[in-house]
Amino acid sequence: MFAEEETTTTSSSLRNSETDSSKTARSVPEEIIFPEGRLTKCLAFSAVVIALASFQFGYHIGCVNAPGGLITEWIIGSHKDLFDKELTRENADLAWSVAVSVFAVGGMAGGLLSGWLADKVGRRGALFYNNILALAAAALMGLAKSVGAYPMIILGRLIIGFNCGLSSGLVPMYLTEISPVNLRGMLGSLPQLCVTIAILVSQIFGLPHLLGTEDRWPLILAFTVVPAVLQLSLLLLCPESPKYTMGVRGLKQEAENALKKLRGTDDVAAEIQAMEDEAAAVQGQAKPTMGDMFKGALLWPMSIAIMMMLAQQLSGINVAMFYSTVIFRGAGLTGNEPFYATIGMGAVNVIMTLISVWLVDHPKFGRRSLLLAGLTGMFISTLLLVGALTLQNQGPDYKWASYSAIVLVLLFVISFATGPGAIPWFFVSEIFDSSARGSANSIAVMVNWAANLLVGLTFLPINNLLGQFSFFIFSGFLAFFIFYTWKFVPETKGKSIDQIQAEFEKRK
Repeated sequence: MFAEEETTTTSSSLRNSETDSSKTARSVPEEIIFPEGRLTKCLAFSAVVIALASFQFGYHIGCVNAPGGLITEWIIGSHKDLFDKELTRENADLAWSVAVSVFAVGGMAGGLLSGWLADKVGRRGALFYNNILALAAAALMGLAKSVGAYPMIILGRLIIGFNCGLSSGLVPMYLTEISPVNLRGMLGSLPQLCVTIAILVSQIFGLPHLLGTEDRWPLILAFTVVPAVLQLSLLLLCPESPKYTMGVRGLKQEAENALKKLRGTDDVAAEIQAMEDEAAAVQGQAKPTMGDMFKGALLWPMSIAIMMMLAQQLSGINVAMFYSTVIFRGAGLTGNEPFYATIGMGAVNVIMTLISVWLVDHPKFGRRSLLLAGLTGMFISTLLLVGALTLQNQGPDYKWASYSAIVLVLLFVISFATGPGAIPWFFVSEIFDSSARGSANSIAVMVNWAANLLVGLTFLPINNLLGQFSFFIFSGFLAFFIFYTWKFVPETKGKSIDQIQAEFEKRK
């Protein structure tokens, strides 16, 4: 993983286009050879602490599944106490659905503001304020039952969604900016690893003999406070992003000190020179606005970043997770066995994501090849899964189809973790310079959350209409994204922005 020799150029060619979309010519500087980056103690510590913010994202995706029925029953009683009026089961289900889906609404808003906040108070500073939101959400959700007010859960889910939307943009941005070129993919994959671990933890907490009971379910929601307090206590030990300090604030000495600490050496002249060249390239130009991201030289990379985010959410991964318990029951698992099998699937997701962290910077692999392999594996899995689910319903003679469905769901999850799960998050930060990175991440993260919300709102009606054949819709999306990735997405491993821009031009 650490043996790859990296050669990079140093200035950005993805610059803000002028309002009239004209481009100012500039020469490409001579190449600078960077020393191979090492995983120093400071770099590893900072990466883990920053990636911890992504734990909230995964945890609040998974924590609502197990206690959902218990919370719905409590909502009926809470509504009676608050308004002295009976709430039907259907309306209680609707209230809980609002609480679940409002998480994505908050995520869209947080994602849209992540770039602005990152440039306003810094990457580390933005994460500090973001954890205050997590504490507020934990208080609202954890105390809702004791207070007897179910709207507190809805408001708490909205706030924690905003928190997760912010961290979705902030964490990959920070990790990309502090990473040596040859470790950029590995460290950029850490947030997705945290997400998968958090989903698994939430599934375990929801077991009936742990916290998934009528009395203890508020503790599942209140657990939000633990990662928030842990990160708050450790953030001040992490340096601010040197690229932000140099490129946005213009503080060379502070950036150099932070970089020396991260690299564990005083020999950082090449990287500092690269940052100065990048800053000089955009000096005197207006900072790109959201609208500027769809003009001139920024339009093509922004389009690819959006497509990568759509590929992740429209792949059907959340649907596969939803279907897992149904598939496991169809295979003959009874009682709590399907829940244990779902936890096993979560464990497989964690293990494969851990493997992908190693693969993404391996000399024999790259971002593009892992994306193509993952999307292709998911495409094949969805096609075969429809067949297995169809045969599963034909009677006991097709029991083998039920076990095939389990294997195919696991293959689907493994394929997702291979590349599409992690790569889109840090890919966006790799293809933009520091001046445009904030706006690019804001747009891309908002698109990801919007697609997440769209799938969440439309899947159940489509599933009720088409049943297992609803997977064909995702097969169609996957086929399109396989072609798009093969045709247009450049390889970014070990490359500077100038080199990536050259790849863009080849693939237009």
